[in-house]
Amino acid sequence: MKIEVEVITKETIKPSSPTPHHLHHHQLSFLDQLAPHAYVPFLYFYEFNGSTNINQISNLLKTSLSKVLTQYYPFAGRVRNNLFVHCKDQGIPFSEVKVKTHLLSDVITNPCLSELHKLLPFKLDEVTKTALGVQLNVFECGGIAVGLCISHRIADGLSCFTFVNNWAAASNCGPGNKNSIVGPDFSAASIFPPRNMDGYLGVPITNKHEIKTKMFVFDASKVEALRSRYEQIIKVSKTQKRPSKVEALSAFLWDIFVLSRPRERPQTLYAVVYIMDLRSRFKPPLPQHTFGNYYRAAMATPTLPTGEKHHGLVRQVMEEIEKIDNNYMRKFQEGYQEHLDFMKKRTEKAAKGELVTLTFSSVCKFPVYDADFGWGRPTWVSMTAMRISNQIVFMDTRNGDGIESYFSLKEEDMAKFEHNKEFTALLSSPIGNVKENPLARL
Repeated sequence: MKIEVEVITKETIKPSSPTPHHLHHHQLSFLDQLAPHAYVPFLYFYEFNGSTNINQISNLLKTSLSKVLTQYYPFAGRVRNNLFVHCKDQGIPFSEVKVKTHLLSDVITNPCLSELHKLLPFKLDEVTKTALGVQLNVFECGGIAVGLCISHRIADGLSCFTFVNNWAAASNCGPGNKNSIVGPDFSAASIFPPRNMDGYLGVPITNKHEIKTKMFVFDASKVEALRSRYEQIIKVSKTQKRPSKVEALSAFLWDIFVLSRPRERPQTLYAVVYIMDLRSRFKPPLPQHTFGNYYRAAMATPTLPTGEKHHGLVRQVMEEIEKIDNNYMRKFQEGYQEHLDFMKKRTEKAAKGELVTLTFSSVCKFPVYDADFGWGRPTWVSMTAMRISNQIVFMDTRNGDGIESYFSLKEEDMAKFEHNKEFTALLSSPIGNVKENPLARL
């Protein structure tokens, strides 16, 4: 069933105090410049057991948003030429809409990712200079969903969650609130200075009709068993670390993806890309409130001996990740041109069909469910359908009993997973144990 919404109000929220003149120019970092020109969409769903005063909730969200924007002033600005953000308090679009066709429980128990975009403030295929938009969705049952679109050009996943949690802390100032506002650290451009990006076209955004996004939920105990199985049979050259649940799951999914695909061309190269947060790779580690894009891709082109299969890839991915240490970071800061040339060639090869990648990104262990605006933690935090092809994003479930995963693939590739018995054996219900069918379909 399609979601129908009715717009109630639209307004612009600005910082509660003017941004000082010396902060009007927020410089993008080199990693910001490399980020996809796309919005990162998140939806925070909240259920209410008693009566709901929507006017009070709406006013509280807007007032606290205005307050927190004094610290997160780039969100109220406009992105210019992939170089900087003009921070002159242009403001954030804030919409309030009424959901006419669904109860909140309907959306949570039977999510339709292709319809959830109607709960967002922007269309994902219409990227503008606006850095952030918010939409308050009001359900007839009294529940709400807060939809956000955050420009990937200025913030990564952890920056998004940290911002929302600080916004919630500004809203929920009662004595029982344990969360305090921690101001962002805007030093990214000094760590990774911006560069001349001539010739770099960015991450390709595929035609939205070619990509299907579906959510699957993996049972935590089954993933743990998979992880233990790999641990027993791999030998890592530089470390004896146990493979993480995301590393084990990525290797398992990669194997299904690549072995079931016909070779488009003899010279086609297949590569697995693992997106990793860099903050913990520095010595000393950078704090979580460092703002911007702090991620890099560890890429492996598996060459597996006969019979090695999944665990061989786990070993290779772990070895590639181990290479990204503090020494690597220093070399990367100095030798940016080498990386930029590599990214250009990778984009060119992908466009020609000479390189096929499957990208894994994880927000597991991130503070996804900490956003308490004064009415409790969110019932569900969700993404929506994405337009970046061959991408899988992992996210912990609310209670930690599983891993939600968002697959963005062509339809024929998606079917190979859905028809694979080993894959379906790892699945549980989409949200908790509400839905019997473990495949959440569009």
